[in-house]
Amino acid sequence: MYRTNKFLLSFLVALLSFMQLHAQNIPPRPNRLVVDNANVLLPEQADILERKLVMIDDSTSNQIAVLVIPTLNDYPIEDYAYKVLKTWGIGAKEKNNGILLLIALNDRKVRIEVGGGLEGAIPDITAKSIIDNHITPNFRAGNYYRGIDEATDALAKAAIGEYREPRQAEKKSKGISLSSIIFLVLVFIFIMRAFRGGGGKGGRGGGMVSRRGYGNYIPPIWIDTGSRGSGWGGGGFGGGGGGFGGFGGGGGFGGGASGGW
Repeated sequence: MYRTNKFLLSFLVALLSFMQLHAQNIPPRPNRLVVDNANVLLPEQADILERKLVMIDDSTSNQIAVLVIPTLNDYPIEDYAYKVLKTWGIGAKEKNNGILLLIALNDRKVRIEVGGGLEGAIPDITAKSIIDNHITPNFRAGNYYRGIDEATDALAKAAIGEYREPRQAEKKSKGISLSSIIFLVLVFIFIMRAFRGGGGKGGRGGGMVSRRGYGNYIPPIWIDTGSRGSGWGGGGFGGGGGGFGGFGGGGGFGGGASGGW
């Protein structure tokens, strides 16, 4: 009797959850990758994001979709995001390489839902890092477009193994690079030569004199830092390419992360 009642209770809870989810009005499968149902983006901003995500889809086959809704009506954002990922079929069916960026504006909640095919490239900790470093600070400042733009850039890079957490990049930049060591060694050599050659007579006495007339002046040295722009362009995206060809039937669960601002 106890087991029967427990089973019925579990069934009723599952049924209520199912009914509540459908009451959330999951948007039907769209014909675009950026769906802003909360009017948080300007039309031209949504268009720029759309063209960028189409380019990512065309060049990597990884599909990143963005959905902005006014509210979740107290429904768990994790369940809602998974339902959208599955209902829309984000990503290729055989690769399950879809990503959903879900934003509930009035609830101040965000969710990155990752398809199973990209779980290795974008584990939960990476998805959380993208939220914390790109979405939360921008959204708190009211820069919704910038937050979405940076987050989709980071997700695209992570999906192909090129994303590096900003804090790690900053920490790495604080170390002494090989080029800096070479620069310091060259400066030391020039200074030592200047001291040794300073007491000589005639025009050849100074070891630092060159054909360009530097005298005892240490010629400038430029060090190439090797920095380059983002492949996805962020704000500098050049666009091009065709329109969105439709979702590929993916949507299997892989993981993700949630946050807020």
